[in-house]
Amino acid sequence: MDVAQRLSQEGVGSIVVVDEAGAPVGIVTDRDLRRKVVAEGRDPATTPVGTIMSAPLVTRQPSAFAFEAVLDMTRQRIRHVVVVDEGRAVGVVSSRDFLALQTTHPVTLAREIPRAVSLTALIELAARVTALVRRLVDEGGTAYDIGQLVAELNDRIVTRVLALTAGELEEAGEEAPPVRCCWLAFGSEARREQTLRTDQDNGLVYEDPPAHLAARAAEYYARFADAAIRGLVRVGFPACPGSYMASNPIWCQPASVWEGYFRRWMKEAGPEQVLAACIHFDVRPLGGAGELGAALTAIIRTEAPEHRAFLGYLARDVVARRLPVTIFGNLAVHRSGPHRGAVDIKGAGGLHLVGAGRLYNLALSLGETNTIDRIRAAAGRDIFKDAEAREITDAFQHLMRLRLVHQLEQIGRGEAPDNYITPGRLSRADALLMRDAMKTVSRVQAEVRERFATDFVAT
Repeated sequence: MDVAQRLSQEGVGSIVVVDEAGAPVGIVTDRDLRRKVVAEGRDPATTPVGTIMSAPLVTRQPSAFAFEAVLDMTRQRIRHVVVVDEGRAVGVVSSRDFLALQTTHPVTLAREIPRAVSLTALIELAARVTALVRRLVDEGGTAYDIGQLVAELNDRIVTRVLALTAGELEEAGEEAPPVRCCWLAFGSEARREQTLRTDQDNGLVYEDPPAHLAARAAEYYARFADAAIRGLVRVGFPACPGSYMASNPIWCQPASVWEGYFRRWMKEAGPEQVLAACIHFDVRPLGGAGELGAALTAIIRTEAPEHRAFLGYLARDVVARRLPVTIFGNLAVHRSGPHRGAVDIKGAGGLHLVGAGRLYNLALSLGETNTIDRIRAAAGRDIFKDAEAREITDAFQHLMRLRLVHQLEQIGRGEAPDNYITPGRLSRADALLMRDAMKTVSRVQAEVRERFATDFVAT
């Protein structure tokens, strides 16, 4: 076979297959030859390359960052990304190429996590994810990029915990009912902004069972959710103090109940519904029958724009959150108590921008999950000018990075991570950027106040 000869002659591990115009259409690796030719007893001399190549390809432009290629490999569970310039293949990046850059860990972890045979093995892998975050921060990764990559790895940890839990119940004689389920991620995990493992926010939705299976399904999934939450805690995902977790019977329900929740929250606008929206309207299906979770996100996307009173309350929540800024524009720190001299970095703009992103996502039916993606999508709907959107996303990333660096420092000292940073310890550059971020958040609040007429929303 020509391909086998070329691989041997060139000393490479893959060959890109192109069409007559030079556009890449597939890739053949030495692994493909072993699995699809040798192992299957095919004749190399007569086997067309098109029958064994992998397609479609994952491609990137030459100007793309290496980080993006690593993310592609992690998400798609592949080893090669083809570099394409003006429609023609100009190179291939493989997972091995990142060994020298010491950025292979994400790809390696993505492969090892699904193979973990126990929670003990996952605990060690989860610790390596935290070490990865530290290295990515040191190497200058943005909060957005780190969040995207870590979300992929955390997703794999969660889904592996779910699989191990199901296996343990089966071994114990707990037979799953013939009713499909889906694990739901809420909050920062759903938004892919959980760079470190913070409190769990999750739920479980299962198909509406026939009457004769209703009790059995409820009992099984209650036990499953409780065991899964305990497993996640062991792996390093802290329990939610407010019990917004699948182990709480309220958040482990059939699809019709969940649909009722979301529709009631949108219809009965008020403070309770705003709190529910802040937690549950950032939702992403994470494991199991994803279409069950997708049905819930579809309800949110299609029906939320119709509920103007509900959106008004969400807007007022964004506007009503006071920024820790003095009348002179300086950061207002705690004057007493355990956090004397510190400021809550999460409440210093981060929650405001998350809330604004969520609001526009719902009002405009954008369908985005990440705050930065939501702001960019809102700019595409002429809510912000492109320069304004960049300013907002830069502010959000700066606040996220400050929080992440602070928490990594605490973990390094053996302390529990929190959100309280001391402005006096910031570098001059970081302090100035944080003050600029506060000004940007204030302008976003003003835009929300005007667009949604929050001064006229009933209290």
